[in-house]
Order: sequence, then structure tokens, then C-alpha cells
Amino acid sequence: MPNLKKTIFLPLLLIACVAWPVLSQAKEPTLEYYFDQSIDFSDDVLTPKDILGHQVGTWHVRPDQSLAYFQSLAHLSDKVELKEIGRTHENRPLITTYISSPENIARLDAIKASRENLENYQGPNLVWLGYSVHGNEASGANAALLVAYRLAASKEPWVEELLKNTVVMIDPMLNPDGLDRFAGWVNRYKGQQLVSDPNSIEHNEEWPMGRTNHYWFDLNRDWLLLQHPESQARVKHFYQWRPHIVGDFHEMGTNSTYFFQPGVPSRQNPLTSKENFDLTADIAEFHAKALDDLGSAYYSKESFDDFYYGKGSTFPDINGGIGILFEQASSRGHLQESVNGNLSFPFAIRNQIATSFSTLKASMAMKDKLQNYQQQFFASRSKAANDDSVKGVIFSSEDKGRLKEFLRILNSHQVEVEQVTKDVSINDQRYKAGQSYLVNFKQTQYGLIKAMFETRTQFKDNTFYDVSAWTLPLAFNVTFNHLDRGDLSDVTSSTIEWASQGRWFGGSDPVALIVPWDNFDAAKGLSRLLKQGIPTKVSTNSFTLAVNNQARQFKPGALVMQLPADTKRKERVIQAVRDAFIAAGVDVYAVESGLALNGIDLGSPSMEPLTMPQPLLLIGGEVSSYEAGEMWHLLDTRLEIPLSMQHANYIDFSTLERYSHLTLVNGYYADLKPEEHQALIEWIHKGGTLVVTREAVEWAYRNQLITYEVDIPELPEPQGHEFSHRDDVVAKSIIGGAIYQADLDNSHPLAYGLTKDTIAFTKAGTQVLKPATEDFVTVATYTDKPLVAGYSSKENVERIKNTPAVLAQRLERGSIIVFNDNPVFRGYWLGSARLMVNSLFFNRAF
Repeated sequence: MPNLKKTIFLPLLLIACVAWPVLSQAKEPTLEYYFDQSIDFSDDVLTPKDILGHQVGTWHVRPDQSLAYFQSLAHLSDKVELKEIGRTHENRPLITTYISSPENIARLDAIKASRENLENYQGPNLVWLGYSVHGNEASGANAALLVAYRLAASKEPWVEELLKNTVVMIDPMLNPDGLDRFAGWVNRYKGQQLVSDPNSIEHNEEWPMGRTNHYWFDLNRDWLLLQHPESQARVKHFYQWRPHIVGDFHEMGTNSTYFFQPGVPSRQNPLTSKENFDLTADIAEFHAKALDDLGSAYYSKESFDDFYYGKGSTFPDINGGIGILFEQASSRGHLQESVNGNLSFPFAIRNQIATSFSTLKASMAMKDKLQNYQQQFFASRSKAANDDSVKGVIFSSEDKGRLKEFLRILNSHQVEVEQVTKDVSINDQRYKAGQSYLVNFKQTQYGLIKAMFETRTQFKDNTFYDVSAWTLPLAFNVTFNHLDRGDLSDVTSSTIEWASQGRWFGGSDPVALIVPWDNFDAAKGLSRLLKQGIPTKVSTNSFTLAVNNQARQFKPGALVMQLPADTKRKERVIQAVRDAFIAAGVDVYAVESGLALNGIDLGSPSMEPLTMPQPLLLIGGEVSSYEAGEMWHLLDTRLEIPLSMQHANYIDFSTLERYSHLTLVNGYYADLKPEEHQALIEWIHKGGTLVVTREAVEWAYRNQLITYEVDIPELPEPQGHEFSHRDDVVAKSIIGGAIYQADLDNSHPLAYGLTKDTIAFTKAGTQVLKPATEDFVTVATYTDKPLVAGYSSKENVERIKNTPAVLAQRLERGSIIVFNDNPVFRGYWLGSARLMVNSLFFNRAF
């Protein structure tokens, strides 16, 4: 008798999910290609082919198709539950599918609640399999459908035993927006005859490619930083469950084979235990057997590091779990030539399925080991904190906007933070009550806190796959100190009291409104105001006015809105200012006289009129999509400024008159033709601002737009090194992600709102700017000892110290602003991002 539930559900689902047409072509893979033909599957559960209209691997699955299949599993099987945990920037659902025995599924909420007792948890193992955080590494996302199908439909005794003792959590598409972009590309160029030519367009996506999310961020770098809704939802889910194993499924170059961890021992973060590495090595034996059975080549002790805790395979390691990176050689389409022969998409999918199940088999065989490890991990946190000579961290800033974002990240990672309630001095630094915060190391998140705040500069292995430092307080340009036992006892703190709304100070009948520029979110308020055409000026000098009969000093950068005399117009402006700033958490001061008690008056010529920026960003070609995306994200989400974007290869420099700013981020740009150079110079002279960062600085110098000499080091002379020392020698010649400190000219308009006289940059690359030959153009200069965190060779430190980090040159009515580093690194580096923000609004104030 047919299954009525399945019979009724299938037609309804197919109406909602239009399948790709099935074309006659080279042989379509069968279910037996992926699974042993002896497996007995239940007829009650739909296969992926039932939903897609073709077997997995014939076409690349789209997010809507994947969602439809997982919805079918949840509807038809009592072993499956599906939950939406969030939405992407493009409003696609982020889903997690839980697969376990019907009994475990029925008490899923109770199991989750029991995870609060981390040291004494007694329950099923928790395994999280996450696929294709890079959207164009699609074999994982396609494998996820078949992994889920086997778990839900298989009658194998070992699978039934697995599900009794395990809750499997499948995230089938960690990056739906990128996956959609990639699937659309490769499916669009697929013919009935598969083309394996690596040069064919199917294998060569256009910029920005499908690797990244909507704003072109690498989501596999965002687990720690939490700048995007995908990561925020995922990490919230992670902390609710604290899985014992997390599988992170990726792809790598086509000419590779298959990689799984443990990886290189010396490239593991020293805060991760040796026991974690050993357990990962034990699990690796299961992967090796699975791939041996398939005849697939692999490796496990080379290439990739396990250092940065912002990646999906490393984040679990500092949070009590075992994170495992899987890297499959990529077909990048449906079939591609490689040094190992033609690599097919189904072959890549089959390997990902194999290691998914080897992970599950390992979890079952090692259940007691994994649970004991995790219990001991959390039980040891208190002892580790007690043994640490550093007992906590104190940090402070006058910028409520940057503090709010910093605290949001800490809170999202379940870090306990308290507010300092009494002024205290630590190492000659004054920490004021109300704007200073304390993190005591003695808490569950001890290890992650160490990783967030450490400033390590010495490493066992100097080769890094990613950044070597990410120190959060340096990113937010907050003052901070590590505390010993005596320091900690001097700090008085309590629960945070935080006002999400800004405050109104002053009388009810003001002549002007003033907004200090010491809050990062004031820029968002300013954008909202300027969009409405409300006249606003910025003060380039300090002044003191009476507010509620008390003298209040305003620093350079303060925004001034002179109010009209007409009552109705005045009320409208006041309401607009309230709506723009108060809602953004920014304070507003109402003054009843423009006559200053000290400094300039409100009608001073030192008050510079502001206009709404009309920026243009060049994208495409050989522009870094990461850094272009970071700029887009800053302007679009944090500043609420519409950003025009044009392809770098097709820009017409004679049509720039509608734009106030032209920004070129890291990348290669074609040299200017004489007429293009002339058009660009004329645009700048008329008031345009050219902003260049990193490699674009060299372009500006090469095209004689700036006079500051750019030094790019040549390859070192041969030293007779042995080939086996290659990695160490190469590591010394590059800077892949260290943190450098610079002295800051706080009086410069680009530095308005920054009260510290130093600022930190993420340093990538060894490009050096020669010191300026004229005064008043150097905004920031690397200090005499610039390296504050991460790895950088002594030779590079010596080359870079005391050289310019930021320059700003006036050219008639316009300007050129030069950033030797990326000021908006990964979206969270809000300290140096303030300089970029100021370049948008205050470009005519210097």
C-alpha cells in the first residue's frame, strides 16, 4: 500500500519547487554510486531526486531546492526536525536539521536545556556537520542532501544505533547567498556534453564569485567577529548546543586530493590543548579508512593551520568541542581536468559524504572519550584561570558607539562583562567609572577571552594560513590593560547599565543644536540628517558654551545645527535631529546662545559646512572583492550612505562630476591614459576626493597622482637556504595579518572623534610609504616599535617603523587620502574605520 503521507506531500512540494530540467547527457550518477547498493532504504522518505528531478551531482543544487528537500524530510520522518535559526542579508532562511531517533527528536528541547550543565552533561553525543561556508565550494552543500537522506531513510542497524546515541545537526548551506550565486553560474554554462577544460567559462566565475556572502565577506573568518547575520545566528545556535564535534566541509584547488585534520601540530593555536589534537588524530583514522575504501587519495598533516579562532574548524576548539576541517579538491563546475585525471562533481560529493559518515562513526565509537574530554575542558576553566598570572582585563573608551559594538560581540560569545563603578588607575592609565569595563578571567569562556585580548608576538611556527593576530581591543581602539591579582582587587564593578537611546541636554527653546563627534554612531545620525537637507556644520576648533547653565566644552569635530527663527520650521528641525541621533544612541546638546564662553562662536568661519557624500567605489576586474565588500558594508550598514559602484575596467573618468569621492581599495588597476589622468586631476581640483588603500596607493604613485614615494621590497638575494627551510624563509618576507601601531595626529580632521594619540592597523603586505616632504599631510605614522601583536620579521619591522600610515594631501579644492593599510578590515576594525568615515564627511575641513 503506498505511503499516503508521501503521496500527498510530493505533488504539493513540487509545485513550490521548480526542478531543473533533466537533459540527456553523459551518464547521470545513481544512488548506488554514492552508497553501497546493499543498503535498505525506507520507502516513506523522499530521495533528493524526488524533489530535484535529477540525481544529486547532475546539477548544482540551489538554496531553494536544498530547503525544499530538508522540509520534505522533516515532514515525512519522525527522525527529523528542521528549524530556521536566522536569515541571510538576502533574506534566505538559515536552517539547521536535527536527525536522531524519534525518541530524541521528541525531547530535543530537553536535551538542549541539559547543555547548560556543561560539566556533568549526560545525554546523546552532539555532532554538527556544516557545509559550504564558501558558496563556490559546493560539493559539501550537495553532499548534505544525501547525508541527511541516508540518516533519515536507512534501515542499517549501525545507523539506528547511531541515532539512539547521537543528535546529528546538519547545516546544509552555511552561505546560501554565495551558494545561489555560484549555482546560477555553473548551471548556466553547463551543456549536455560536460566540458573539462579548465579555461572554459564554467570553471571561471566572474567577480566577485560565489565564495563570499552578500557583502563579499568570507564568512569562515566571521565566527569570532560576528559582523553578519549568518554568523550571528550560527554562533548563537552553537552556544545553545555546544556540540562535541563540528565538521567543516570545504573545497581546495582542483589539482589537490582530500585533506582532513589534525594538520600541522606546530600550527595549532597554543591555547588549544594537545588532547584536542590527539582526539582529532584518532578521528582521522576513521576518515582514512572511509577514503581508502573508496580508493580516494588524501593527506592530513600538511598545509592548513589551526590558529585563528574565527574559522569554523577552529572556533569549536576553544569552546570545548573538536573542530575538523575537510578540504576536497574542487571540480568548480561539473567536470574538470586535473593532474590526477578528470575530476567530476559527483566524485567530490562522494568523498564529502564518506567523511561525513566517518565522522559520525567516530563519534559513536569515541562517545565516552568525547564526552569526558568536554566535561573536563569546562571543569578545568576555573583552575586554568586560577593558575594564570593574568586575572582579567579592563578597557575603556569615550566612544559609546565603538564600545556598544565591542560589548555586543563579547555578549554574543557569552563573555561576562561588568561596568567599572569607581575611577581607578592601572599602570598610570586612568579608567573612569561609567565608561570602563571589566572582564574577569574566572569564567566559562576563559580560553576565548585569552584569545580575544592577547598580544602574542612570538610563535613556534611562523607560517600562517590566515591572520596571526586579531586583538579585539586594538581593533576598537579602546584603552586596555591586563590585570594581575592586585590590580583586579582594586577594580570596583557591577552589572552593566547601558542606555540604548541617546540623551537630550539643554533647554526647550534653543538657538542651535550640537552633537559631539565622540560617538561612532554620530556618523549614521549625520547621514540621516544630511539626506533631509538640514544645514549642518563641523567645528574645526574647540569651543565652550553654556548648557543648562553649566559650561560644556566641545572638541573639534562637533556638529552644529543652527536653528531657524520660524517656530514651525524650528520644531521640524529639532524633531529631525532627535530622530536622527537620539535613536542612534547619540547625545544632543541644545544651547540658547551662540556666543561662546571660550573658543570660537557658532557663526565662526571655522565652522565648515557639510554636504551629503556621493561616493563611488571601483569594483570588478582585479579589485579585492573582500576589501571592496568591507567598504560597501561600512557605508551601507553602519553609515547609511548610498554607495555607487562601477566596474574598474569600464570607468569613464570624464563623468565623475556627480560624485564627491572616488575610492580604490586593494587591487590592480590599469594605468591612466593621458586624457583620463587629466580628467581625474580636474575633478579633484574642483573638489573631488580620491581615496586609495593598500596596493591602490602604488597605482596612484605610478600614475603621478601623489608625490609620496612608495617602496615595494624586491625579492631577497639568494642565501643558499635548503629547500626544506622554504616555509620559514618565505614567512619572514611577508606580513600576512599582524597588528601595527601608529602615532596619530589628533588635531587633523581625519582623526576627529579619536581621543587616543595612537591607533592600530591590521598590517598585510610590506609596502612602505616614504616620509612626506611637507608639513600637515601626515595623519598617522608607524611608531618606533610598531609591532604590537602577531608575526612580523625583524627586517620588516625595521623597514616600516617611523614611516607614514595615513597621508592626506590637499589639491586646490579637492584632496587625495592615502591609507597604507586596510582601515575597515573585516568590518569590525572600527578604530581605523573612523579615519575612513571622517574622509567622507570632513574632506574639505583640512
